Amino acid sequence: MMGADDERKGASGRESMQISWKVEYSLGIAEMDAEHVRMIEMMARLESVDGRPDALRTVGKVINDLVDYVGTHFMHEEDLMEKAGYPHLERHREQHRVFAQKVYDMRSRASLDAHTVHQFLQQWLGEHILKADRDYVPYVQRWLDNRGAEGGLE
Repeated sequence: MMGADDERKGASGRESMQISWKVEYSLGIAEMDAEHVRMIEMMARLESVDGRPDALRTVGKVINDLVDYVGTHFMHEEDLMEKAGYPHLERHREQHRVFAQKVYDMRSRASLDAHTVHQFLQQWLGEHILKADRDYVPYVQRWLDNRGAEGGLE
């Protein structure tokens, strides 16, 4: 008989790697939410590669895509926080720098398995969105509200 723990495990006996956008991830800032969704979609590509012959290549591709994308996302997010006068911008930048370096370092490791990479990304992204990103929301929202309906974040 399968228990709840067994149901969360795949054929490899590891915890399921399923990740998807959850309502609690929403910051209520459309551009940031869309970028976070895109990052989660990249991570989801790792869910079905365990045990496949192309797993290492797929993991490498996802990491390369993330290295490219997080640079753009972090720059966009930091620019928004700066415009909004977010007082903890430097601390947030440092968190971004550390994460980007870890992802970049993963790229040079020869034997990364999808589960390890996915677990790291899922944990970081969930914690970062739910804690660090949520902290800047009132500042950015106030800035956006003050700008009125003039258009995007430019």
